[in-house]
Amino acid sequence: MKAAFLVLLLPFVVLGQTDSNLDVITLNHRPCPLQGDAKSPEVKALNRLKGRYHSPVTSDIDPTVTLTAMVAPGDDENRFNTRSAATITGLVLKVMVGGKETCNCHATAADERDTHIVLAPSEGAEEIETVIVEVTPRTRLLHERSGPDAWTTDALKRKYEGKWVEVTGWLLFDMEHIGQAENTNPGGAKNWRATCWEVHPVTSIKPMDTPPDSFRLASTALRAMQKSQAAHVDLIPGRREFLEERNEKYRRRFAEDEHDEPEREGAAR
Repeated sequence: MKAAFLVLLLPFVVLGQTDSNLDVITLNHRPCPLQGDAKSPEVKALNRLKGRYHSPVTSDIDPTVTLTAMVAPGDDENRFNTRSAATITGLVLKVMVGGKETCNCHATAADERDTHIVLAPSEGAEEIETVIVEVTPRTRLLHERSGPDAWTTDALKRKYEGKWVEVTGWLLFDMEHIGQAENTNPGGAKNWRATCWEVHPVTSIKPMDTPPDSFRLASTALRAMQKSQAAHVDLIPGRREFLEERNEKYRRRFAEDEHDEPEREGAAR
């Protein structure tokens, strides 16, 4: 009877860290559930999406989602579906450790935080032309169990920075950054990404040779389209005010201590 009890107890002792259950993992030396340590209902729901760890199957993947479709100018709040996954191809501009976030219970160790990978549609792209894709502590754990290649931030940086990759994972609209993305805040002085849409979490990364021209979107063309979109918004009466009010409503869903905390200037935001 005692042996049987121990067998039943074991999954709870290791806090669910098995290939089939990572709903609760140990971060910062304490249990961290899928909702992290968020307090607001909206942020808890967002964190549960960030914490998904099962790999999508073919029927989950939306074939219309490409990197070009993600960076295409225009208000993209409802462009995709967070219940879908995607496979996109892009050039890795940067790989960096994410900040301290509620989704990871404000973990401080680098390998207990997300890895942010900045994907661009072409060489020479500017920051506001990029899409952020993220490896999470849960997908990192699963990957290390399934193969010899580590998914630490340092390992991913050494292997992929400056290279073309094919990334698969779940679609996420990271509403926290709605006022910092060119598509939802056209022409904003502090924008540092094209869109709030991400592939987050990433469940697969495959290196590839430089893709054919059909995969590329010239940086000059995209910037011209983005500037045109910002100018168009200002020509429509009330449109800029609508976007600012909408973005502020998203911002107010976060308590002050629920915003990402970058580790240092220039770190992933």
